[in-house]
Amino acid sequence: MAWIKVSDDRWERPVDGLEGYYSVMASVTAGAHEGRENYTIFSTLKLKWDSPDITSSLEHAWKQMRFEQPQLATTIEGSKKVYRVPDETTLQEWLASTFIVSSASSAEELYQSISPFKQATLYYLPRSSELVVRAHHYTIDGTGIILFWHSYLSALAAPKTDIRFGDEQARLAPVMEDIFGFSASPTQAQMGKANALFMSYVESVPGICPVAQASAAGSGTCQNAELVFSIATTEALIKACKEKNISVTAAVHAAYIKAIEKHADPQSKVTQYATAAQFNLRPYLPEPYNSCRYGVSVYFSPLPYVVNLPASYGDLVQSLQQYYKTSFKENPGMLELKGHFTNLMFRAVQSPEFFTRPAPRDAMVSSLGILERHMQTEYDSGIKVVDLKIGIDVVVGTSAFLFYTFREQLRFNYCFNDGFEKLQDIKTYLEETKSILTNELGAL
Repeated sequence: MAWIKVSDDRWERPVDGLEGYYSVMASVTAGAHEGRENYTIFSTLKLKWDSPDITSSLEHAWKQMRFEQPQLATTIEGSKKVYRVPDETTLQEWLASTFIVSSASSAEELYQSISPFKQATLYYLPRSSELVVRAHHYTIDGTGIILFWHSYLSALAAPKTDIRFGDEQARLAPVMEDIFGFSASPTQAQMGKANALFMSYVESVPGICPVAQASAAGSGTCQNAELVFSIATTEALIKACKEKNISVTAAVHAAYIKAIEKHADPQSKVTQYATAAQFNLRPYLPEPYNSCRYGVSVYFSPLPYVVNLPASYGDLVQSLQQYYKTSFKENPGMLELKGHFTNLMFRAVQSPEFFTRPAPRDAMVSSLGILERHMQTEYDSGIKVVDLKIGIDVVVGTSAFLFYTFREQLRFNYCFNDGFEKLQDIKTYLEETKSILTNELGAL
């Protein structure tokens, strides 16, 4: 699945399973919902920087990012990922369409009026000193967005003056299986394990779900609700988790399950919770693919998790602790199985039956950890990151519950569609999750 030169300015390779899955998902939802694509990633960064010519500096850093990480400018054509080496005319056209100075008063205002897009796009909002990046999930993932910001702000602090396009295709991100040297053809045993893993999820979802509030009009507006903990409460939670020898990820996820239990639709499968949480796989990759130099990539994997209910908070934490700790870290064979598992996802999303199945109404859970492990809050030239937010567009289907720590504060961001869920209900779930978390850990 290596990149192949097919003409003087065109390089392409087949999509991998996850890229294909998100590409089909985006295409189908765009066709049915006025160009809006499911699971587009967005991130907002509030910037503090005293620069005499900030707009041109921001644009130059964006161009430098394309040169250093050309995956940023790739597109999908059918089942191929495509990159075109630009000449000066096409480079300027790309800049004009993907670096946008917005008159919106805030990122939230921009988010509510944003239009469909073809490639990763950066918006600069002078009125609020914010930057917003939007990118397809088949181009980048959650951890990749954090790594992107680090590379972008580093480029802003130390711009390259002589950028000459023509050899950047050598830096296009390969698929994980090629990096590891795994075979594209599974053995019979691997296929059996991948099928069993895939079916364990398919046969379990939807599990326990909150009550839906679907409108007659169907899909509405993509929304997100944020809850930010105080520094003191965050410190207390981290201290309590360390004392109990559990991760914050397991503690938060368990609290979310208990919150959903409390607000469950009695008609849902209340005796089981089923999901597929997200695992960042960059720690298992060799240099340079595990670094910010390949942040613009899809180097993660979902993995099914199923647990019977009712269960105590403590039992859920221990189950999740084992799930997050051992699924990949203590199971090297799972890295090779990942490609075959995600190929099954790609195959499934192409079937007509996929979009007729009932979607889980509980949120997909994604822990991004401590953001400062992948980026800084201050860069050279006086650049400071005041705030940061990460989320996805939910056009149809399953919502997303992202959580992470930034500037010593734990942050929840629940992404949903107001055609299917009410903002007040989402706020209730978040407050309930916080209450359970702090009470169970004694971190009030």
